[in-house]
Amino acid sequence: MNLKISRKRFAFTLPEITLALAVSGVVFGATLTSSTSLQKSFNALDSYFGTHMQQIRIVDYLSRDVKRGLIVTTSADLQTVTITIPNYIIQAGDPEALVNPTLVGTPRTPTMAYTPSGWQVNYGNTTSTVVYSISGMSILRTENGTVTTIASSTDQLVPQTTDVELTNTEYAKTSITFQPIFTSGGAQASRSGTIVYSTAYLRNKRRG
Repeated sequence: MNLKISRKRFAFTLPEITLALAVSGVVFGATLTSSTSLQKSFNALDSYFGTHMQQIRIVDYLSRDVKRGLIVTTSADLQTVTITIPNYIIQAGDPEALVNPTLVGTPRTPTMAYTPSGWQVNYGNTTSTVVYSISGMSILRTENGTVTTIASSTDQLVPQTTDVELTNTEYAKTSITFQPIFTSGGAQASRSGTIVYSTAYLRNKRRG
């Protein structure tokens, strides 16, 4: 018995190939665009939370120094905060250390006196000066000449609206913002949505 073998060959026509290539190109382009957009969104989100953590770091440092400070002042451009802090630890060269060198590195015992504005805590006449300032896109903390970078960000992290209340220098209000990567409705509006507020009381200036 002889079997008949069909010699017909089946293949895509040129219009079908062209259509398939066009559809594949559209799908590939959409996939590539979506992947790029998602990557940008993830990077922006990661940068936002990373910068927000630096905001919290600044607030923690600033609040700690304000709480133990005697005097807090702010520059006219609201970009520098200066804090006078008593020396809680006896250091070499202090009067107590000259009398008894073994006291170096130990806590200083304060005295308390009642004044018309309330109880005042006195740690002696020796103080340290702490300055928070902006250098480029970094926030620096300088204590007696020693500089520490508290935060730095490519998002221009700056305490634009730092405000120190002067009522008896009893507390300091601080608000810190940064410029996010993605902005909508204007850069200023987007910056306003990143504000972190903080209030710290000077515990050495207690109210009566």
